[in-house]
Amino acid sequence: MIQHHYTGFLGEEDCRLFRVMAKRIERLADNTRNLREYTLQIREMYQARTAERQNKIMQFLTVVTTIFMPLTLITGWYGMNFVNMPELYYKGSYFIIIGVVLLIVIIEILYFKHKNWFD
Repeated sequence: MIQHHYTGFLGEEDCRLFRVMAKRIERLADNTRNLREYTLQIREMYQARTAERQNKIMQFLTVVTTIFMPLTLITGWYGMNFVNMPELYYKGSYFIIIGVVLLIVIIEILYFKHKNWFD
């Protein structure tokens, strides 16, 4: 550096000023490195929070999908209106199917509460 290799080209005062400026530049470089590391840490924390929030959303969507999947299957079967379905000719079959569907939903909700998926 210039302050270490005095060749007579610069005066003693100029060399002292170069040393002062060099120290300031080193401090600024250290501050810049510290700010960069801090920024990286903040970004990683933000990404971790975002990933955690996405995981909770995906868990909720999984629970909702799991609850409605059997109901969709039952709706699909009974939406076909086959002639040979014995449940079509009984008077109470509609209420029995409603009971079965409600029982399935209640069992699934209890299971998910037992597994603490509704946090």
